Amino acid sequence: MSSRRGGIKRSAGITILILVLLLCIGISTAFVLFTKSNLASKEAKLPESAISLYLKQIKNNDFNGIYENSLMIDPHLNSKEDYDQAIKDIYDDVNLDNLIYHVEKDPSDNLLYGLYDGNVKVAVIKLVKGDNGKWLASTVFEGDHSSIVEVPAGIIFKVNGIEVSNDYISNKSVTATNFSGLDDASDAPKVVRYDLNNLISEPVITVDNAGYGVIKDVLSNTYYVGKTSTDSDLKETVLNAAKTCARYPTKDGTLGAISAITITGSDFYDRIKTMDNQWYAAHGTSQFSNENVLSIVQQDENSMIANVVFDYYIAAGSTSKEYHIGYQISFLNVRGTWKIAGFAIDNELNPKTKVW
Repeated sequence: MSSRRGGIKRSAGITILILVLLLCIGISTAFVLFTKSNLASKEAKLPESAISLYLKQIKNNDFNGIYENSLMIDPHLNSKEDYDQAIKDIYDDVNLDNLIYHVEKDPSDNLLYGLYDGNVKVAVIKLVKGDNGKWLASTVFEGDHSSIVEVPAGIIFKVNGIEVSNDYISNKSVTATNFSGLDDASDAPKVVRYDLNNLISEPVITVDNAGYGVIKDVLSNTYYVGKTSTDSDLKETVLNAAKTCARYPTKDGTLGAISAITITGSDFYDRIKTMDNQWYAAHGTSQFSNENVLSIVQQDENSMIANVVFDYYIAAGSTSKEYHIGYQISFLNVRGTWKIAGFAIDNELNPKTKVW
């Protein structure tokens, strides 16, 4: 009987020992897993881990994540297509597994790392700590395009599909650039000016407000936003003014005719009145064709800027010449009469002009 009880005790003791061992193993395994998880969590929050993840995204062509992060790290207005191509241009011929990197600058919560392939510097990576404590990485590079956009107050517009914030405003009430050649610009439209920098290519500008459009300055990287118009009277005004200006150099019109439709205190008038048109040969035929007002944008109710094209045929005996002309003209309504306030020539506006 006592032998049987002793056997039971030994069996119970072995069972308890096994349970203790299993418990210890379980606790040990849980501790190891916890430690690994904790280390992985800490490692994921290291800047170097963000760089490794970033390079892995590039290697796997995960450009969606790269582009989205770039907008959070260093906000820009480049299109996804432009941005993706810029990244490919930097890293396409680089062995990403061989890259080494080290801190170049440590401005508080932002880090700049240099990426090197041997002694060759491939790129600079900017890291910004996110709300969750993890770092996000993005390549730093400078686009070579800068533009100005001028809009009436309260108008919302987008660049490459991205809504432009007030951070880009350089002036909230300034005379529109296309009227800057006036001696007295008090009646010219006042606009909000936005400076856009670090663009990879020419921006695509769109306007959310119904009835508004964009026209680009033919002489600079300035874009004017305003109400678009197809009014037939305005089109006729633009065409008549354009043809009046074209007639003067060929001696088919007079300076007086231009003066009647031009604000005299303007740089255009100062230029046209000193123009030497004595070189043009006499001719018997001159006529216009293919006249077209491409677009009219009104920055306010008393102003407009328009692109206009036409062909101008001139003949003297058996000799003839056809000019393919394009003008951009700004107008102000002065006491009920539309007058030229600014003028630029861009014959490439004309579809018949061959652009090499």
